[in-house]
Order: sequence, then C-alpha cells, then structure tokens
Amino acid sequence: MFLSRLKPTLFRISTKLTLAYSLVLILSSTLIFSFLYFQITRALEGQEKALLESKLEEYRNRIEVRGLEEFREYFMYIPNYDRDAALLVQVLSPTGETIFGHEPFPSFQIQMNLVQTEILKQRASTFSMQLPEVNGRDSVLILVKTLKDGQRLVVAKSTESLGNQMRNLQKIFWWSLLPVSLIGFLGGLFLSNRTLSPVRELITSIKKIDGGSLSTRVQIGGSDDELEELKLLFNNMLDKVEGLVSGLKEAFDHLAHDIRTPVTRLRGRAEIALTSEGDLETYREALQSCFENSDKILNFLQVLTDITEAENRSKRLKLEKHFISDLVREIMELYEMAFEEKDIKVHLNLDSHDWALVDSRLISRVIANLLDNAHKYTPSGGEVTIETINQTESVILRVSDSGPGISQEEQSLIWQKLYRSDKSRTEYGMGLGLTFVKAVVEAHDGKVSVRSPGRNGIGTEFEVFLQKMS
Repeated sequence: MFLSRLKPTLFRISTKLTLAYSLVLILSSTLIFSFLYFQITRALEGQEKALLESKLEEYRNRIEVRGLEEFREYFMYIPNYDRDAALLVQVLSPTGETIFGHEPFPSFQIQMNLVQTEILKQRASTFSMQLPEVNGRDSVLILVKTLKDGQRLVVAKSTESLGNQMRNLQKIFWWSLLPVSLIGFLGGLFLSNRTLSPVRELITSIKKIDGGSLSTRVQIGGSDDELEELKLLFNNMLDKVEGLVSGLKEAFDHLAHDIRTPVTRLRGRAEIALTSEGDLETYREALQSCFENSDKILNFLQVLTDITEAENRSKRLKLEKHFISDLVREIMELYEMAFEEKDIKVHLNLDSHDWALVDSRLISRVIANLLDNAHKYTPSGGEVTIETINQTESVILRVSDSGPGISQEEQSLIWQKLYRSDKSRTEYGMGLGLTFVKAVVEAHDGKVSVRSPGRNGIGTEFEVFLQKMS
C-alpha cells in the first residue's frame, strides 16, 4: 500500500529534478575531493621524500667526512624525541652485510632481506623503494645511496603519520558529505519548485479550461526564459481557441438561420398544398417552391463540402494551362445583365498573356464569387473594375468596387465560414463565398488578400495571386 502511494511521487518531475540536483552535487563534491585528496597526498609524499633525501645526504656527508665511528656515536646518544630517532638507518657492506644499524623510535619493521636483495640488484648510486610494514597497515619509504668505499647507506621512514593525516581527511569528507547531501536535497527541492511553478500554473489553468472556463489565462511574469515564452504561447493559443469557439457558436447560429429559412418555406408550401384543395397549378407552384428551397439547402451543403475538400486538399485538382482573362469573360457574360439592371459600370482591364496552371472549374467559381460580392455591395450607379496582371511567375486577378468598404476589424473575419458583415442579413447570402475563394486559391498554392479602401481611396479591392507553375 505504501509503495503504491510512493510510486507516483517518485515519478514526478519535481522529485526527479530534486534527486538529480542532489546526485550532481554529491558526485561533483566527490570528484573535487578525490582530486584534492590526490593532490594533497602527492604533495605530502613529495615533502616526506624530500625530507628523507636531505637526511640521506646529511648522513652520507657525515660518514664520509667524520667516519663511521662518529656516526655510530651520534645515534648512540640521540634522544627519542629527536626527528632522527624516528628513522631506520643502516650501513651495509658491498656484499650486503650490516655494518651499522639504528632501530627507529617509535619502532616499525620491514623485511630487510627484500631490501638487501633489491640493493644487490640495483646499479644506480641512489634509488628509492617502498615496502609495507611487517606489523602495520602503512608503508615504509626507503632511500639507498652508495658511499665512496662502496658501502650502502639505507635510510627508511614510516608513512604512518602521513597515513593518519589522509585517514583524518577521509573522515572529514565522509562527515561533510551528509550536510552536502542535505543542502543538495533542499536546494534541488527549492529549484525544482521554483522552476516548475509555471508548469503548475499551466496545469491549474488547463484543469479550469477542462471544467469549461475558456476565459482562464496564465499570469505572465517578468522573466524572459523558455517557460515564460511557453506561458505566452499558451495564452495566445487560448485566445485563438476562445475565438474559434466563439466563431463556431456564431457560425452555428448563422447556419441554423440560413437553413431554417428555406426549410420553413419548404414546409409551409408543402403544408398549404396538403391542407388546401387547390387545382393542379397550385400544386405545381408548391412543388416548384419546395424544389427551389431544397435546392438552396443542397447548394449550401455542397459549398461547405467543397470548402472542406479544398482546405484539406483531399480532392485532386485538374491543373491545366488557362488564360484567366478568358475565364473572366465567360463569367461576365452571366453577370452582365445583373450589373446592367443595377446600373453598375464594369471596367475590364485584361492582359492577353495572363495564363496560369489552374482548375478552370474551381477558379471560375472563385471569379463568380468575387463578381457576386462586388455586385451585391456596390450601390446603383457605382463602378466595378476587373483586372488581370501578367507577371513572370504568377498572375494577379484584381476585383475592385466602389461600395462602402470593409472595416479594419472585419478584414480578418470575412474569410471565416458563415461570417456575414451584414449583421442585419438584409442581403441574401450564405456567408461562404469568400471562405470558398480563400480555400480554392490556397489549394492552388496561391494567396488572396483584401484592401479597403482600395487604391483609388474608396470601396474594396480583392487580389488573387495564381502561380504559373505548380
């Protein structure tokens, strides 16, 4: 039971960061201590060896200048507290026999036979070696020097004091490792909590959002680190999500309104035909009205399907070389009478070399939507200009009108599904025309933009960029 509760805690990021910080601090402390321990050991060993070498040189000079008898008398009367008393000193004959010997105080023992064997092997005048004590846990540093008459002077010193210093140093390290570990744990806990506090804020916000509060935002601090950037991105994402949800709600309201109207008319005419005893002409008109309204619904749903296919690029385009001016003229033949009835003057400035690789069926519908939009919002007596501009790698289709224009706030919204700038909905429309235009143009790897007011300072101007090569 305890382990099952402990397991989630162990796998939390804060716990991992705390343990990692503690481990790094302990390992780095151990490495630093090991390096310092090695350097101190080498320095102390070098100091011990230098001291022994100075004594070896002093004894050699004493023997060669004053003689061996004086040297023997020196060690005979040396007090135990003197430094020299702690040294093992021997003078060996060229054949390895002991001529003089001084036992150290405090006493330590080594295997002299190993020393004598090594002395007989060595050809160097001075050399050093190290052997373990016979009844101790430390080693003995031994220096050997050849005298003028071939005798060998041996000076040895126990490294017990050095070993005690190193063991004390190790104890200090192991005792100091406990507070270091505690500092590492507390420091890791503090840093992990401080570092992960923005993440916890994100988690809290996400839980609130999961509960339905889309207005929740993460508080932004004053730092410029990656987590602050993450919070900014998170808030921006929430703004977009909230906008999309709001737009979706509004779109469903518009969708319900646009479908309800023809369905209501269809049902009303059908109900009248069923409840009244009319002649054949009355039934024919009722069926005609039902057909027209159902056709509006089907057309509405078909446009939605076409937009989705274009946005997802799930439908393969039939790209062929077409002159955009030819497509414009074909569509203008259909809209010419509508423009005349509204007394709108249309100016055509078409380039004769404005070809591009397009799906003519879809681009014709794009042109038709732009012309329908211009006809709808241009007042009587106004003007509409249609231009094509041939460029090296692309063709520009520009449709300008002299209508009331589009506000800056709405220019980014007009491309959304079911958006209607006419909030009163006095003008009939599905709110899908410009959405369809954008989806189809981008499916052609082109782009569409709007400018309001236009270049002449009035109305609205739409520009479509189409690629010559896909």
